[in-house]
Amino acid sequence: MNEALIKQHIKQYKDGIFKQVQHSTLLKYTGAPVIDEERLFFTLLPLFNGEEWDESQSKSAIAVTLIFSALAAHDLVKELNATTKEQQLQVLAGDYYSGKYYQLLASDKQLDLIQQLSDGVATISEQKTRFYDRQLYSFEEIIQSIQLIESKSIEQLYEYYSFHEYVFVMKESLLLIALKRELEAYEKGGKPFYISKSSQLQSNINLLQVEIEKVESLLKEEITNSELLQDQLKGLLLDKLMRCTLEKQLREG
Repeated sequence: MNEALIKQHIKQYKDGIFKQVQHSTLLKYTGAPVIDEERLFFTLLPLFNGEEWDESQSKSAIAVTLIFSALAAHDLVKELNATTKEQQLQVLAGDYYSGKYYQLLASDKQLDLIQQLSDGVATISEQKTRFYDRQLYSFEEIIQSIQLIESKSIEQLYEYYSFHEYVFVMKESLLLIALKRELEAYEKGGKPFYISKSSQLQSNINLLQVEIEKVESLLKEEITNSELLQDQLKGLLLDKLMRCTLEKQLREG
């Protein structure tokens, strides 16, 4: 599938997601749900590689995206006690998106997938606590937590529909994207979520750069040598990696 068609599919899915969550009050105070297009791209990766993709899989992909939108809405609440109207509505928005993903899958009688995804959300939430509690985790444990938070629900979607061969590329790609975003925000003086809440990452920025380079190298080798991925999709994936590398070189130049 070429890049133009991929962009068209992503837009169609985003439009479909927005239709699922039309609520005037929430839209007024919290805006549209947060949809990470990079994550949506990897949610749909098997489709883009020519796998059979039916209506049930489309609904499941939308449901997974709604899960991440719900988690993002809750993350936007900056205080433990949501005291302002906007914060309270932000919490409600997250709950609303969660209810919509459940409703969507229930209407398709995907009760076993609902159970799996619900368990996955609990695991994601558990891993996020590592960035709030005061326990000291190793650098490796923090990286593993980031990867799980970024990709767990998509991994469950892949496994449910027997797209096992795509898991490695998806997980490593989303980890790489997350780490690069974090490092870029940190270098610009911002407060990226993971780094700002992890003393291990703050004190090991050099290790973080090494980790990025390692993951990037592994991905390039995996994609280049893959017998699963179509050549056109390989090119798009490698181009994503090279664009990130070029942007970093330009910042450092």
